Amino acid sequence: MPERGIFLSSEQGMGKTLLSIRSHLNGLTKTEQKVAHFILDHAQDVIYHSVTELAERADVGETTVLRFCRKLKFQGFQDFKLSLAQDLVKPSDRLYNEVTEEDDASTLNRKVISMHIGALEQTSELVNSEQLEQAIALLHQADNINFFGVGSSGLTALQAAHSFSRIGKRSQAKTDTHFQAMAASLMRPGDVAVGISISGSTKDTIETLSLAKKAGAKIIVITSNARSPITKLADIVLLMVARENPLQGSSFSAKISQLVIVDILNVGVTLKIKEEALKFREVTAKAISDKLY
Repeated sequence: MPERGIFLSSEQGMGKTLLSIRSHLNGLTKTEQKVAHFILDHAQDVIYHSVTELAERADVGETTVLRFCRKLKFQGFQDFKLSLAQDLVKPSDRLYNEVTEEDDASTLNRKVISMHIGALEQTSELVNSEQLEQAIALLHQADNINFFGVGSSGLTALQAAHSFSRIGKRSQAKTDTHFQAMAASLMRPGDVAVGISISGSTKDTIETLSLAKKAGAKIIVITSNARSPITKLADIVLLMVARENPLQGSSFSAKISQLVIVDILNVGVTLKIKEEALKFREVTAKAISDKLY
């Protein structure tokens, strides 16, 4: 019997439409989830089904299928099928393989890096360009930026605050949830709070963002779950791909996806304040130059 892979590959090679279904699963009703799971398991066949055929095979009503399509922002079933078909005919650029216990170091190197590259490519597919433009504009105009996250996402928040501080934007991130709550309550209109949560269901982060929103701040969230509780607070949602199974703990792929979105936002703001950003980069670099040999 072949060794079972450590990394699950159910999302590998997925196109934008199937990834969108994955990211919306938790926010669907039970009958809509039946449609979603059927499509995920039989995508190649679904593009040839009528709405009636899909409803019968998924054991739901036609209205459930249509409601499912609208929740994914499609005009109807035909619009959804066209998007799905376009995904399925795209050739795979890279073959992703599971890691097994028999892999040597060279094979691990190739497979793990390919997995991370795949996560980034899928994140690129998921991020909505309009939402990204709006997020960059908000951060550009922000008086103050607070990044909020706990656990692994808290580390991303710290890196984000550091990156934006380097280009002259007043930014902060705190690791203690009590200090996060106090910082959020002191935010004002013109400030931006960025919530980072892979699941989108982290209570501490959601409660902190609620305080920031009540204080008048605009809310940007970075999450892998499009219909999670955190998105209900958001003015802007930026989706990223997170591959994680029980053996992984804090997923490095998710971490890399988070950091890349932060970097895109940082570069976008930098381009809007190019000369000012360069000046602040020089000032901050000079401030620590004496600390290097």
